[in-house]
Amino acid sequence: MLISAVHVKNFRSILDDSLPCDRLTALVGRNGAGKSSLLRALELFYDPSAKVTTEDFYAEDTSQDIEIAVTFAELSTEEQDFFSAYIDNGTLTVVRVFSLAPGRKSGTYHGMRLQNPDFAEVRTAGGRREITNKYNELRSTEKYSSLPTVRSADEALSKLQEWESANPNACVRMRDDGQFFGFTEVGQGYLGRHTRFIRIPAVRDASEDAMERRGSCVTEIMDLVVRSALARRKDIATFKEETQAKYRDILDPAKLSELTGLQAQLSKTLKQYAPEADVSLRWAEFADINIPMPEAQVKLVEDGYESSVLRTGHGLQRAFILTMLQHLVAAREMKKTMEEGFDSKEQSSEAEEPYLPGLVLAIEEPELYQHPSRQRHLASVLVKLATGTIPGVAKKTQVIYSTHSPLFVGLDRFDQIRLLRKKDVGAGKPKVTEVVKANLEAVAEELWDACGRQGVKYTSETLRPRLQAIMTPWVNEGFFADVVVLVEGEDDRAAILGVARAMGYDFDSANISVIPCMGKPNLDRPLVIFRRLRIPVYVIWDSDYGERDPKPESNRYLLRLLGQAEEDWPNIVEDWYACFEVKLEATIAEEIGQELFNQLLSQAQNELGIPKKEHALKNPVVLQQIVEKAAAEGKESISLKGIVQKIIALKSRQEESNDPQRV
Repeated sequence: MLISAVHVKNFRSILDDSLPCDRLTALVGRNGAGKSSLLRALELFYDPSAKVTTEDFYAEDTSQDIEIAVTFAELSTEEQDFFSAYIDNGTLTVVRVFSLAPGRKSGTYHGMRLQNPDFAEVRTAGGRREITNKYNELRSTEKYSSLPTVRSADEALSKLQEWESANPNACVRMRDDGQFFGFTEVGQGYLGRHTRFIRIPAVRDASEDAMERRGSCVTEIMDLVVRSALARRKDIATFKEETQAKYRDILDPAKLSELTGLQAQLSKTLKQYAPEADVSLRWAEFADINIPMPEAQVKLVEDGYESSVLRTGHGLQRAFILTMLQHLVAAREMKKTMEEGFDSKEQSSEAEEPYLPGLVLAIEEPELYQHPSRQRHLASVLVKLATGTIPGVAKKTQVIYSTHSPLFVGLDRFDQIRLLRKKDVGAGKPKVTEVVKANLEAVAEELWDACGRQGVKYTSETLRPRLQAIMTPWVNEGFFADVVVLVEGEDDRAAILGVARAMGYDFDSANISVIPCMGKPNLDRPLVIFRRLRIPVYVIWDSDYGERDPKPESNRYLLRLLGQAEEDWPNIVEDWYACFEVKLEATIAEEIGQELFNQLLSQAQNELGIPKKEHALKNPVVLQQIVEKAAAEGKESISLKGIVQKIIALKSRQEESNDPQRV
């Protein structure tokens, strides 16, 4: 079984929010948005010995419990049978509750099962006698007179469950008493049999994992996989028996003159002080010889050169950590399966393959220490691992990671991205984390509506291939931006950035991304996707008025997406968009004068060593020089300055408001 959702309450910056989970889920957001807190909440859910402190509670308010609810889906037949009383529409939800209230248990696990609310007083009565008394009171009512007599509290609770199983329509889903679920093997609802969790933090010492010592990864794996197998080998057992026998033979007192000789000498001396006494000297009970197993020496080989883990690069060390932790989980589970001797359906049909639970892999910033090409490779590996196209150490592997790298997200996988941001909840209270998701079907529906619902219906299947065609690192940067500016091409990007720099604005420091989309037909999908993620978007395009093959419908289509009145040839600068009859550089040339524009462009080309005009117009520095030198001569591009001011205003509104642009 795998996680379909995580709901967290009152934990650090997460007051009350949910994280929908896919096979692969990418957490994106600026530093401090709550990404690590979500992963830590999952770790708290899985760790049976986890503890919390006052600082773990939102605003340090310990009057409200921390609740971490995990919903599991894709349950196997065995899992559905095992947790049948707790299954709701094919899913299983388990809540872990942490409390610092005096007298309250902390870290208890609860399931949601069908229960009769009228039975609550019996279950919460307290001691065994009180439970029995409450049961008898309930049984004395006409409604529940059919309940049988009981002799103990356990029998009373059992009869209530039997009644609920026979009368599901009279029950509602309620939280149980916290006695069923857990990650300890003594619990009835042992979750660890079905799901395992690994968290790889941003900082972890790989050399510690590789060193043979108590508690290290390599020691535990060697003990579970190698040394345990060696201990069961017949030749090792025979060698140990033969060595033990030889040892006893060598040390046989009858064959040791040294032992009997010392006994005689000691007795002789003792008799000088106590004539009637003697010394008896013999071996104590022989202890078995301990034959130590060899220790492993772990080294990594890169480019054909072998070196210790400590002396390899941090990127390789992180890959090694990821490898070791996955195999440690598999080794533990294989050992447990062998010890317990499960008689499950899986074993009867696949007797030689141990049952492995679903593995949830949570990684903080997998891009750390990785070269860009290695980042792309690792991102691809994680996708394939989650989708099952490459084998992992478990039958099912789910991947959840936080990232600051555009190489670990993709426009074609925007539905796997969860954007985290902080929002105000009132004066004097800490900001809280909120999670935003964009739905693939909703994006397809919005695009189809804007197209007039003509032709073949847009669906998630038909939309995803159309996203791959416009996926670039520039587009992916938009998921990390505070404001996204969508333009048609690189020359438009250069024009906007050049004018902004000339006006003294640094879009990079303001976290404003200007993204070229390789043509007007490609503006629609990024616009809708970023807007669905509640990222403010400013769109700039030219209407192609006067071109040989103008397409006014494309202008009308974009205006419909922006919720504006339709027209063939828009020429306007608005709060959310701008459209010109001609290209941006042509607009600059028109507003400062074509002759001056050509002169300044030629100067910039010579100074910067850019011989071709088309290349120069794609360079923001060129446009910046043109705008600055034109301003020195009293000429300005009023339109582009207006656009930059609108973009800056959009950024300001985004900072002031918790509800960015919605169209």
